[in-house]
Amino acid sequence: MAQSAGDALVVGGGIVGISCALSAQERGLDVLLCDPGEARRRASYGNAGCISRSSLFPMSGPGLWRNLPKYLLNRDPGLRLRYRKLPRIAPWIAAFMKAANMRALRRAATALDRLTSRAFDAHMHLANPADAAGLIKRQGMLRLYRTEASFHKAAHEREILLEHGAKFEVIEGDALHELEPALKRPFAKGVLYPETGSVSDPGALVEAYRKLFIERGGRIAQLTVEELRPEGDEWVARLAGDEFRARQVVLAAGGWSHAFTRALGYRFPLAVERGYHLHLAPGEGPPLNRPIHDSGGYHMLAPMRQGVRVTSGVELAPLTAPPDTSQIDAAVREARGTLALGAPLDNEPWMGARPSTPDGLPVIGEAPRHRRLFFAFGHGHIGLSNGPITGQVIGDLLLGRAAPFDIAPFSAARF
Repeated sequence: MAQSAGDALVVGGGIVGISCALSAQERGLDVLLCDPGEARRRASYGNAGCISRSSLFPMSGPGLWRNLPKYLLNRDPGLRLRYRKLPRIAPWIAAFMKAANMRALRRAATALDRLTSRAFDAHMHLANPADAAGLIKRQGMLRLYRTEASFHKAAHEREILLEHGAKFEVIEGDALHELEPALKRPFAKGVLYPETGSVSDPGALVEAYRKLFIERGGRIAQLTVEELRPEGDEWVARLAGDEFRARQVVLAAGGWSHAFTRALGYRFPLAVERGYHLHLAPGEGPPLNRPIHDSGGYHMLAPMRQGVRVTSGVELAPLTAPPDTSQIDAAVREARGTLALGAPLDNEPWMGARPSTPDGLPVIGEAPRHRRLFFAFGHGHIGLSNGPITGQVIGDLLLGRAAPFDIAPFSAARF
Protein backbone atom coordinates (compact mmCIF):
# COMPACT_ATOMS: atom_id res chain seq x y z
CA MET A 1 0.00 0.00 0.00
CA ALA A 2 1.37 3.41 -0.93
CA GLN A 3 2.51 5.70 1.85
CA SER A 4 1.90 9.42 2.00
CA ALA A 5 4.89 11.59 1.15
CA GLY A 6 3.12 14.79 2.14
CA ASP A 7 2.75 17.93 0.08
CA ALA A 8 5.79 17.54 -2.14
CA LEU A 9 8.32 14.92 -3.14
CA VAL A 10 11.75 16.04 -4.36
CA VAL A 11 13.75 13.57 -6.48
CA GLY A 12 17.47 14.28 -6.19
CA GLY A 13 19.61 15.31 -3.23
CA GLY A 14 22.39 17.37 -4.77
CA ILE A 15 22.62 21.13 -4.35
CA VAL A 16 19.58 21.78 -6.55
CA GLY A 17 17.40 19.12 -4.96
CA ILE A 18 18.20 20.01 -1.34
CA SER A 19 17.71 23.70 -2.12
CA CYS A 20 14.27 22.97 -3.58
CA ALA A 21 13.37 20.87 -0.54
CA LEU A 22 14.49 23.57 1.90
CA SER A 23 12.62 26.26 0.00
CA ALA A 24 9.40 24.24 -0.08
CA GLN A 25 9.80 23.45 3.62
CA GLU A 26 10.38 27.12 4.42
CA ARG A 27 7.06 27.91 2.72
CA GLY A 28 5.20 25.53 5.02
CA LEU A 29 5.06 22.40 2.89
CA ASP A 30 5.63 18.86 4.17
CA VAL A 31 8.47 17.51 2.02
CA LEU A 32 10.03 14.11 1.37
CA LEU A 33 13.44 14.13 -0.34
CA CYS A 34 14.38 10.98 -2.26
CA ASP A 35 18.09 10.43 -2.85
CA PRO A 36 20.37 7.37 -2.65
CA GLY A 37 22.70 9.34 -0.37
CA GLU A 38 25.88 8.69 -2.38
CA ALA A 39 27.50 12.08 -1.86
CA ARG A 40 30.50 11.48 -4.14
CA ARG A 41 28.27 10.76 -7.13
CA ARG A 42 26.71 14.22 -7.08
CA ALA A 43 27.99 16.83 -9.52
CA SER A 44 27.79 19.35 -6.67
CA TYR A 45 30.43 17.32 -4.79
CA GLY A 46 33.19 17.80 -7.33
CA ASN A 47 33.68 21.26 -8.80
CA ALA A 48 35.82 24.36 -8.35
CA GLY A 49 33.55 25.60 -5.56
CA CYS A 50 32.59 28.90 -7.23
CA ILE A 51 29.39 30.82 -6.54
CA SER A 52 29.94 32.71 -9.72
CA ARG A 53 28.42 36.07 -10.60
CA SER A 54 30.20 36.07 -13.96
CA SER A 55 29.06 32.67 -15.29
CA LEU A 56 26.83 34.08 -18.02
CA PHE A 57 28.28 32.15 -20.94
CA PRO A 58 27.13 28.75 -22.24
CA MET A 59 29.66 26.20 -23.42
CA SER A 60 28.49 26.73 -26.99
CA GLY A 61 29.53 30.02 -28.57
CA PRO A 62 31.05 31.62 -31.67
CA GLY A 63 34.51 30.29 -30.78
CA LEU A 64 33.27 26.73 -31.28
CA TRP A 65 33.71 26.95 -35.05
CA ARG A 66 37.32 28.11 -34.76
CA ASN A 67 38.21 25.21 -32.48
CA LEU A 68 36.03 22.57 -34.15
CA PRO A 69 38.88 20.69 -35.92
CA LYS A 70 40.78 20.27 -32.64
CA TYR A 71 37.60 19.15 -30.84
CA LEU A 72 36.79 16.54 -33.48
CA LEU A 73 40.32 15.13 -33.33
CA ASN A 74 40.35 15.13 -29.51
CA ARG A 75 43.37 17.44 -29.55
CA ASP A 76 41.92 20.05 -27.21
CA PRO A 77 42.28 19.37 -23.48
CA GLY A 78 39.08 21.30 -22.80
CA LEU A 79 36.86 18.73 -24.53
CA ARG A 80 37.08 14.99 -25.04
CA LEU A 81 34.59 13.06 -27.19
CA ARG A 82 33.78 9.37 -26.68
CA TYR A 83 32.88 8.76 -30.32
CA ARG A 84 31.19 5.37 -30.06
CA LYS A 85 28.56 6.84 -27.76
CA LEU A 86 27.88 10.12 -29.59
CA PRO A 87 24.91 8.90 -31.71
CA ARG A 88 22.91 8.70 -28.49
CA ILE A 89 23.11 12.47 -28.08
CA ALA A 90 22.76 13.46 -31.73
CA PRO A 91 19.81 15.83 -30.98
CA TRP A 92 21.91 17.57 -28.33
CA ILE A 93 24.87 17.95 -30.70
CA ALA A 94 22.67 19.41 -33.45
CA ALA A 95 21.10 21.95 -31.08
CA PHE A 96 24.49 22.72 -29.54
CA MET A 97 25.95 23.59 -32.95
CA LYS A 98 22.92 25.72 -33.74
CA ALA A 99 23.53 27.75 -30.56
CA ALA A 100 27.16 28.51 -31.49
CA ASN A 101 26.60 32.14 -32.46
CA MET A 102 26.74 35.54 -30.82
CA ARG A 103 22.99 36.11 -30.83
CA ALA A 104 22.33 32.89 -28.90
CA LEU A 105 25.20 33.65 -26.52
CA ARG A 106 23.79 37.08 -25.69
CA ARG A 107 20.32 35.64 -25.20
CA ALA A 108 21.70 33.02 -22.81
CA ALA A 109 23.73 35.63 -20.89
CA THR A 110 20.62 37.78 -20.37
CA ALA A 111 18.73 34.79 -18.99
CA LEU A 112 21.57 33.51 -16.78
CA ASP A 113 22.09 36.96 -15.31
CA ARG A 114 18.72 36.55 -13.56
CA LEU A 115 20.18 33.60 -11.67
CA THR A 116 23.81 34.57 -11.12
CA SER A 117 23.02 38.09 -9.85
CA ARG A 118 20.99 36.50 -7.03
CA ALA A 119 23.10 33.40 -6.43
CA PHE A 120 25.37 34.54 -3.59
CA ASP A 121 22.57 36.01 -1.46
CA ALA A 122 20.47 32.87 -2.01
CA HIS A 123 23.36 30.75 -0.73
CA MET A 124 23.84 32.86 2.36
CA HIS A 125 20.11 32.61 3.06
CA LEU A 126 20.74 28.89 3.58
CA ALA A 127 24.32 28.90 4.82
CA ASN A 128 23.69 31.15 7.82
CA PRO A 129 20.97 29.03 9.49
CA ALA A 130 22.87 25.87 8.45
CA ASP A 131 25.93 27.14 10.38
CA ALA A 132 27.92 26.77 7.16
CA ALA A 133 28.80 30.39 6.35
CA GLY A 134 32.40 29.65 7.33
CA LEU A 135 32.69 27.44 4.24
CA ILE A 136 32.05 30.43 1.96
CA LYS A 137 34.40 33.30 1.23
CA ARG A 138 34.03 36.18 -1.19
CA GLN A 139 37.54 36.89 -2.42
CA GLY A 140 36.62 36.59 -6.08
CA MET A 141 37.75 34.31 -8.88
CA LEU A 142 40.72 35.01 -11.16
CA ARG A 143 40.79 34.13 -14.86
CA LEU A 144 44.29 34.06 -16.31
CA TYR A 145 45.42 34.60 -19.90
CA ARG A 146 48.83 33.42 -21.08
CA THR A 147 48.95 35.76 -24.10
CA GLU A 148 47.62 39.17 -25.08
CA ALA A 149 45.89 37.50 -28.05
CA SER A 150 43.87 35.15 -25.85
CA PHE A 151 42.85 38.07 -23.63
CA HIS A 152 41.57 40.05 -26.63
CA LYS A 153 39.64 37.05 -27.98
CA ALA A 154 37.53 37.19 -24.81
CA ALA A 155 36.71 40.91 -25.19
CA HIS A 156 33.07 40.17 -26.05
CA GLU A 157 32.63 38.44 -22.68
CA ARG A 158 33.82 41.50 -20.79
CA GLU A 159 31.52 43.67 -22.89
CA ILE A 160 28.52 41.51 -21.99
CA LEU A 161 29.46 41.48 -18.30
CA LEU A 162 29.51 45.29 -18.35
CA GLU A 163 26.07 45.36 -19.94
CA HIS A 164 24.71 43.29 -17.06
CA GLY A 165 26.50 45.16 -14.30
CA ALA A 166 28.82 42.29 -13.34
CA LYS A 167 32.03 43.69 -11.87
CA PHE A 168 35.51 42.74 -13.02
CA GLU A 169 39.01 44.18 -12.86
CA VAL A 170 41.82 43.67 -15.38
CA ILE A 171 45.13 43.01 -13.62
CA GLU A 172 48.62 42.66 -15.08
CA GLY A 173 52.31 42.93 -14.28
CA ASP A 174 53.40 43.24 -10.67
CA ALA A 175 49.80 43.71 -9.52
CA LEU A 176 48.97 40.18 -10.69
CA HIS A 177 51.82 38.68 -8.66
CA GLU A 178 50.83 40.78 -5.64
CA LEU A 179 47.27 39.46 -5.88
CA GLU A 180 48.39 35.82 -6.23
CA PRO A 181 52.01 35.42 -5.12
CA ALA A 182 51.70 31.65 -5.60
CA LEU A 183 51.69 31.94 -9.41
CA LYS A 184 54.81 30.46 -11.04
CA ARG A 185 53.93 30.81 -14.69
CA PRO A 186 54.03 34.27 -16.35
CA PHE A 187 50.63 35.48 -17.50
CA ALA A 188 49.92 38.40 -19.83
CA LYS A 189 46.68 39.38 -18.11
CA GLY A 190 44.33 38.40 -15.35
CA VAL A 191 40.68 39.28 -14.84
CA LEU A 192 39.40 39.32 -11.27
CA TYR A 193 35.68 38.79 -10.67
CA PRO A 194 35.33 40.19 -7.13
CA GLU A 195 31.65 39.29 -6.65
CA THR A 196 32.28 35.56 -7.01
CA GLY A 197 32.24 33.51 -3.84
CA SER A 198 34.17 30.32 -3.22
CA VAL A 199 33.32 27.25 -1.18
CA SER A 200 36.16 25.45 0.59
CA ASP A 201 34.30 22.11 0.67
CA PRO A 202 31.28 21.83 -1.67
CA GLY A 203 30.40 18.37 -0.42
CA ALA A 204 30.33 19.57 3.20
CA LEU A 205 28.14 22.54 2.20
CA VAL A 206 25.53 20.25 0.66
CA GLU A 207 25.63 18.03 3.74
CA ALA A 208 25.11 21.09 5.98
CA TYR A 209 22.02 22.01 3.95
CA ARG A 210 20.73 18.43 4.27
CA LYS A 211 21.24 18.56 8.03
CA LEU A 212 19.28 21.83 8.19
CA PHE A 213 16.45 20.22 6.22
CA ILE A 214 16.28 17.32 8.70
CA GLU A 215 16.50 19.61 11.74
CA ARG A 216 13.50 21.53 10.41
CA GLY A 217 11.43 18.35 10.21
CA GLY A 218 12.22 17.21 6.67
CA ARG A 219 12.35 13.55 5.74
CA ILE A 220 14.91 11.86 3.50
CA ALA A 221 14.42 8.46 1.88
CA GLN A 222 17.91 7.22 1.04
CA LEU A 223 16.68 5.10 -1.82
CA THR A 224 16.69 5.27 -5.60
CA VAL A 225 13.39 6.22 -7.21
CA GLU A 226 12.68 3.37 -9.62
CA GLU A 227 9.53 4.80 -11.18
CA LEU A 228 7.65 8.09 -11.16
CA ARG A 229 4.07 8.22 -12.45
CA PRO A 230 0.90 10.32 -12.18
CA GLU A 231 -2.13 8.61 -10.66
CA GLY A 232 -5.32 10.65 -10.36
CA ASP A 233 -4.55 13.91 -8.60
CA GLU A 234 -1.34 12.56 -7.07
CA TRP A 235 2.13 11.47 -8.05
CA VAL A 236 3.43 8.05 -7.11
CA ALA A 237 7.12 7.25 -6.64
CA ARG A 238 8.21 3.62 -6.39
CA LEU A 239 11.29 3.00 -4.22
CA ALA A 240 12.67 -0.45 -3.38
CA GLY A 241 9.28 -2.15 -3.60
CA ASP A 242 7.46 0.57 -1.64
CA GLU A 243 5.44 3.49 -2.96
CA PHE A 244 5.06 7.10 -1.82
CA ARG A 245 2.31 9.49 -2.87
CA ALA A 246 2.52 13.27 -3.02
CA ARG A 247 0.45 16.09 -4.45
CA GLN A 248 3.46 17.56 -6.25
CA VAL A 249 6.85 16.39 -7.46
CA VAL A 250 10.10 18.22 -8.14
CA LEU A 251 12.51 16.43 -10.48
CA ALA A 252 16.01 17.63 -9.59
CA ALA A 253 18.08 14.52 -10.25
CA GLY A 254 20.82 16.14 -12.34
CA GLY A 255 22.23 13.81 -14.99
CA TRP A 256 19.78 11.10 -13.93
CA SER A 257 16.75 13.30 -14.72
CA HIS A 258 16.79 12.22 -18.37
CA ALA A 259 15.59 8.69 -17.59
CA PHE A 260 12.55 10.04 -15.72
CA THR A 261 11.59 12.57 -18.38
CA ARG A 262 11.87 9.98 -21.17
CA ALA A 263 9.63 7.59 -19.24
CA LEU A 264 7.04 10.38 -19.04
CA GLY A 265 7.15 10.96 -22.80
CA TYR A 266 9.51 13.94 -23.04
CA ARG A 267 12.38 14.00 -25.52
CA PHE A 268 14.68 16.73 -24.28
CA PRO A 269 18.06 17.15 -26.02
CA LEU A 270 20.08 16.47 -22.87
CA ALA A 271 23.65 15.26 -22.54
CA VAL A 272 26.04 14.46 -19.72
CA GLU A 273 29.23 16.47 -19.39
CA ARG A 274 31.55 14.40 -17.28
CA GLY A 275 34.36 16.00 -15.33
CA TYR A 276 37.21 14.96 -13.04
CA HIS A 277 39.12 16.43 -10.12
CA LEU A 278 42.14 15.54 -8.03
CA HIS A 279 43.47 17.06 -4.81
CA LEU A 280 47.18 17.77 -4.47
CA ALA A 281 49.18 18.90 -1.48
CA PRO A 282 50.21 22.57 -1.59
CA GLY A 283 53.88 23.02 -2.42
CA GLU A 284 56.34 25.33 -0.75
CA GLY A 285 55.72 29.04 -0.91
CA PRO A 286 52.65 31.27 -0.67
CA PRO A 287 49.21 29.61 -0.62
CA LEU A 288 46.61 30.03 -3.34
CA ASN A 289 44.08 32.63 -2.17
CA ARG A 290 41.12 32.05 -4.49
CA PRO A 291 39.97 29.84 -7.39
CA ILE A 292 41.85 30.50 -10.61
CA HIS A 293 41.01 29.53 -14.16
CA ASP A 294 44.01 29.12 -16.44
CA SER A 295 42.36 29.70 -19.82
CA GLY A 296 45.44 28.37 -21.60
CA GLY A 297 45.51 25.13 -19.64
CA TYR A 298 41.76 24.45 -19.67
CA HIS A 299 41.63 23.70 -15.98
CA MET A 300 40.79 25.36 -12.69
CA LEU A 301 42.70 25.36 -9.42
CA ALA A 302 40.90 25.98 -6.15
CA PRO A 303 42.06 26.03 -2.52
CA MET A 304 39.99 23.45 -0.63
CA ARG A 305 39.97 21.87 2.80
CA GLN A 306 41.26 18.70 1.16
CA GLY A 307 44.20 20.45 -0.60
CA VAL A 308 44.48 22.21 -3.93
CA ARG A 309 41.73 20.90 -6.20
CA VAL A 310 42.58 20.57 -9.89
CA THR A 311 39.56 20.21 -12.20
CA SER A 312 39.53 18.94 -15.77
CA GLY A 313 37.75 19.98 -18.94
CA VAL A 314 34.59 18.36 -20.33
CA GLU A 315 34.17 14.76 -21.45
CA LEU A 316 31.09 13.89 -23.52
CA ALA A 317 30.31 10.31 -22.55
CA PRO A 318 27.39 8.31 -21.10
CA LEU A 319 26.83 8.14 -17.36
CA THR A 320 27.90 4.50 -17.27
CA ALA A 321 31.03 4.71 -19.46
CA PRO A 322 34.27 3.74 -17.65
CA PRO A 323 36.53 6.59 -16.49
CA ASP A 324 39.20 8.02 -18.77
CA THR A 325 41.76 9.98 -16.77
CA SER A 326 43.64 11.48 -19.73
CA GLN A 327 42.09 14.93 -19.25
CA ILE A 328 42.74 15.18 -15.53
CA ASP A 329 46.27 13.83 -16.02
CA ALA A 330 46.93 16.61 -18.54
CA ALA A 331 45.33 19.20 -16.23
CA VAL A 332 47.60 18.17 -13.35
CA ARG A 333 50.68 18.45 -15.55
CA GLU A 334 49.66 21.97 -16.60
CA ALA A 335 48.77 22.91 -13.01
CA ARG A 336 52.26 22.05 -11.81
CA GLY A 337 53.56 24.71 -14.18
CA THR A 338 51.22 27.27 -12.64
CA LEU A 339 51.59 26.50 -8.92
CA ALA A 340 54.05 24.71 -6.66
CA LEU A 341 52.17 21.49 -5.94
CA GLY A 342 53.07 18.39 -3.98
CA ALA A 343 51.89 14.80 -4.16
CA PRO A 344 48.31 13.72 -4.94
CA LEU A 345 46.15 13.38 -1.83
CA ASP A 346 43.48 11.15 -3.41
CA ASN A 347 43.83 7.47 -4.28
CA GLU A 348 42.19 8.14 -7.63
CA PRO A 349 40.54 11.09 -9.41
CA TRP A 350 36.91 11.89 -8.68
CA MET A 351 34.53 11.66 -11.62
CA GLY A 352 31.07 13.18 -11.87
CA ALA A 353 28.40 14.01 -14.42
CA ARG A 354 26.88 17.42 -15.13
CA PRO A 355 23.42 17.55 -16.75
CA SER A 356 23.76 19.71 -19.86
CA THR A 357 21.35 21.42 -22.24
CA PRO A 358 22.55 22.54 -25.68
CA ASP A 359 21.71 26.21 -25.08
CA GLY A 360 23.45 26.28 -21.69
CA LEU A 361 20.28 27.16 -19.77
CA PRO A 362 18.78 24.97 -17.05
CA VAL A 363 15.25 23.61 -17.19
CA ILE A 364 13.24 25.29 -14.43
CA GLY A 365 9.45 25.36 -14.13
CA GLU A 366 6.30 23.27 -14.43
CA ALA A 367 6.24 20.40 -16.91
CA PRO A 368 4.39 21.31 -20.13
CA ARG A 369 2.14 18.22 -20.19
CA HIS A 370 1.89 17.20 -16.52
CA ARG A 371 0.26 19.15 -13.73
CA ARG A 372 2.09 19.51 -10.44
CA LEU A 373 5.35 18.17 -11.87
CA PHE A 374 8.21 20.67 -11.68
CA PHE A 375 11.59 20.47 -13.39
CA ALA A 376 14.84 21.75 -11.85
CA PHE A 377 17.78 20.22 -13.73
CA GLY A 378 20.23 20.88 -16.56
CA HIS A 379 22.42 23.44 -14.76
CA GLY A 380 25.63 22.23 -16.38
CA HIS A 381 28.69 23.84 -14.80
CA ILE A 382 26.75 26.28 -12.61
CA GLY A 383 24.61 24.03 -10.44
CA LEU A 384 26.51 24.80 -7.25
CA SER A 385 26.13 28.52 -7.93
CA ASN A 386 22.47 28.50 -8.81
CA GLY A 387 20.99 25.67 -6.78
CA PRO A 388 19.65 27.87 -3.96
CA ILE A 389 18.12 30.52 -6.25
CA THR A 390 16.54 27.73 -8.31
CA GLY A 391 15.13 26.38 -5.06
CA GLN A 392 13.51 29.73 -4.29
CA VAL A 393 11.83 29.74 -7.69
CA ILE A 394 10.53 26.20 -7.27
CA GLY A 395 9.28 26.96 -3.75
CA ASP A 396 7.10 29.77 -5.09
CA LEU A 397 5.81 27.65 -7.98
CA LEU A 398 4.81 24.86 -5.59
CA LEU A 399 2.56 27.35 -3.80
CA GLY A 400 1.04 28.56 -7.06
CA ARG A 401 2.86 31.88 -6.89
CA ALA A 402 4.66 33.60 -9.73
CA ALA A 403 8.43 33.25 -9.80
CA PRO A 404 10.33 36.29 -8.42
CA PHE A 405 11.67 37.01 -11.93
CA ASP A 406 10.95 35.97 -15.50
CA ILE A 407 11.79 32.27 -15.92
CA ALA A 408 10.41 31.88 -19.44
CA PRO A 409 13.91 31.28 -20.94
CA PHE A 410 14.25 28.21 -18.70
CA SER A 411 10.93 26.64 -19.69
CA ALA A 412 10.92 23.02 -20.85
CA ALA A 413 8.57 24.09 -23.64
CA ARG A 414 11.48 25.72 -25.50
CA PHE A 415 12.52 22.26 -26.70
